[in-house]
Amino acid sequence: MAPNVEFIDELCDILGDNFFLCDMLDQDELFGMQDRLANLIARGANQNLGLATYMAKKFPETFYEQESE
Repeated sequence: MAPNVEFIDELCDILGDNFFLCDMLDQDELFGMQDRLANLIARGANQNLGLATYMAKKFPETFYEQESE
């Protein structure tokens, strides 16, 4: 399976139907979802995955580039 498809699959698994169907999420569930999404995007961007890099650039206050030493 292509890396971008795997990325989208994992993103969809994290969000799940409840993200779209529920008007309220449990605070702990939301924090866990935020953490898993941020880690997914950061990991993908660090691996130069096009979709993840694009998403990270859309959220400059959340994700930033750091020069490697």
